[in-house]
Amino acid sequence: MKISINATQFESLPQSSRDAVAGKLGSIRRLLGAEDSIALLDVEIATAPPEGRSATPARITARLTIGSDVLHAEAVKPTPAAAADRVRSTLEHEIRSLRGKGESRWKSGARRLKNMLRFGN
Repeated sequence: MKISINATQFESLPQSSRDAVAGKLGSIRRLLGAEDSIALLDVEIATAPPEGRSATPARITARLTIGSDVLHAEAVKPTPAAAADRVRSTLEHEIRSLRGKGESRWKSGARRLKNMLRFGN
């Protein structure tokens, strides 16, 4: 999986923050299996308007492209690492829900066809 990280609205994002975000989002690889080689993860780290305790919260927007499927996740948290955790959990959920859809739709259609063919007996 290729990961590209862009930091916008930051004068200089520390390398430790970039490494933390890449490490947290890199753990998605284990769910991709054989599709890991064709996956592309675009991550954008930006500042968000202050909403609570944090003076400069971080907004992370991630777009994961796996072949023709595109998954999207976004989170606003006080630190980039915390936002990366939320984005990772959202992407993991979307990958798990996407994983079995094609096969289940194929089986559902095959069952319907089989039932239609039985009608003549």
